[in-house]
Amino acid sequence: MNSMLMEPVTEPSAWRRADLERDRSWEIRLDAAQRAELAAALERNARRGLRAAEFARTEFELPRLAPVLEGVLRAMEHGRGVALLRGLPVRDDDDEHNARLLWGIGLYLGRALPQHPRVNLGGYRDDLVATLVDQGLDYNRPEVHGAQTGAAQQAHCDPSDLVALMCVRPAASGGVSRIVSATAVYNEILRTRPELLEALYRGYRHYLRKLVHEGSGDGLTPARIPVFSYHLGRLSCNFNTRTVQAGVQVLEQPLPPAEQQALDHMVTLTENAALYYDMDLAAGDLQLLNNYTILHARSGWSDPPDPRRRRMMLRLWLKAPNARALAPGFAGGYVSGSSYDVAAAAY
Repeated sequence: MNSMLMEPVTEPSAWRRADLERDRSWEIRLDAAQRAELAAALERNARRGLRAAEFARTEFELPRLAPVLEGVLRAMEHGRGVALLRGLPVRDDDDEHNARLLWGIGLYLGRALPQHPRVNLGGYRDDLVATLVDQGLDYNRPEVHGAQTGAAQQAHCDPSDLVALMCVRPAASGGVSRIVSATAVYNEILRTRPELLEALYRGYRHYLRKLVHEGSGDGLTPARIPVFSYHLGRLSCNFNTRTVQAGVQVLEQPLPPAEQQALDHMVTLTENAALYYDMDLAAGDLQLLNNYTILHARSGWSDPPDPRRRRMMLRLWLKAPNARALAPGFAGGYVSGSSYDVAAAAY
């Protein structure tokens, strides 16, 4: 087990709800010139017949918006780890246009990683752009991903450096995105229940939802994955209580009391109103998060009968060029970001 950080995190990523409310520099609304620039780049690639995942950054020039995205990328790693771009020119009735839009912006933030093949409905190359809608599946089944359902999800992180979530069509009601700083949660654990840190640093095995994973004969990660890892002066988090509990069900072996208490306390803190921040994403909003410092959750929703009104999000998992180094035991076999660059379908 790596050394434990026994001092509070003082980086900007350790924000609390009041910090985001007081300083809204993380929220960026595109101006008319930036929107026009995006529209022109989209039109050029549409005329050439290029779909999402079929063009490079040099084919999606954004001279006005590029400096803004460079600042966002710095904020992901060295700032608060969250940004919200508003006013993107999405089209409610043009799936390919929307996929091109998200893909083009993503080219300025990192390299797209493959996602869960059963989640994606868009059919884009290598599952790089995921279409997230309620597919009517049972979230209680361990192999079902939350992104395939309209069920509420507890706070967790995705297996990549960054996650980019673009709203095409919000839910009629519900489906609210919730974020919480994992480093602020760490500070609270250190202050109130430091005895739980040992279990969180030791980590847990996670259920891999019956997807192929080398060396995992029982369907779980071969080794424990730390919730917190302190490496080269940076604290990183990898938290998903659902896949841990699914592993418990598969093995029919309850967690030791200290390990269960640590998980439960993490969940309790992510639901502390002084820590979390809710975002009711609107059409044209793009939420960007650092998966090592930010946990995200979602309230449930039900779609209306008309499929043209159902909630729809598009998602990228990104490998960032400026991402922190991760300890091998933290990344290997589970996280598909800077230290473990394989198809995330293995997760």
